[in-house]
Amino acid sequence: MTEKRQFIAGATCPECGKLDKIQRVQDGERLWMTCIACGMVRDLDQQPAADSGTPVTIMPATPRNDGH
Repeated sequence: MTEKRQFIAGATCPECGKLDKIQRVQDGERLWMTCIACGMVRDLDQQPAADSGTPVTIMPATPRNDGH
């Protein structure tokens, strides 16, 4: 089975603090996130820790003005 990777726009890495470097990765039934800047990996199948940090808000895409 192949991995499905998706960047999470606006997400900040909880380890290195870099913006727009987080990918959500799914391989079959396994789900995790990884930072392409520092290599941090977090399993998303497990329940969140008591202190999960700052929540991320995913905003709807805004239309582009260049005709696409």
